[in-house]
Amino acid sequence: MNIENPDSAAARARSNLIRLSLVALAMTGVILFFVGTGRVDLNEPVELTARITQPTTWTENGPLTLNVAVTLANNTDEAMPLSLPSQCDIFRWFVADEDHNLVQSQRNDEPCLDVPMKGNLDAKTSISGEFTLTLDPTRVMPGDYILFLRYWDHELREPITID
Repeated sequence: MNIENPDSAAARARSNLIRLSLVALAMTGVILFFVGTGRVDLNEPVELTARITQPTTWTENGPLTLNVAVTLANNTDEAMPLSLPSQCDIFRWFVADEDHNLVQSQRNDEPCLDVPMKGNLDAKTSISGEFTLTLDPTRVMPGDYILFLRYWDHELREPITID
């Protein structure tokens, strides 16, 4: 059995740790190079984003509205087909509380043409839409909620706070 000198064991451990650190640093540098030069795309292939604002504060009697601006981005190198059975389905929404209980949903009596929709979203482009949601102040009180959105058959959940 070979017993090593504690000083030489510590020196070897220190040497191994330095080598491991240099390898990790080199790997990080290579990853940063590929991300920085655009050779690796970290974006989702298709990305739905929303910007939600509340123009007025909540009151018991007044209407409560939310302005929603949605953007659907095609980050791929190919056109993406868009198809819906009805124009009424381009934008759909509902509000749930933090426990995912339904609070209010979009009304079906809002005017729209019930015709099929088809199209393409070109590569590296996006489409946007702006919508106003009218909420019932007897159902939606000040507090935290989750807004579930569907735009061109892509879904998004956004936390919102009603003031």
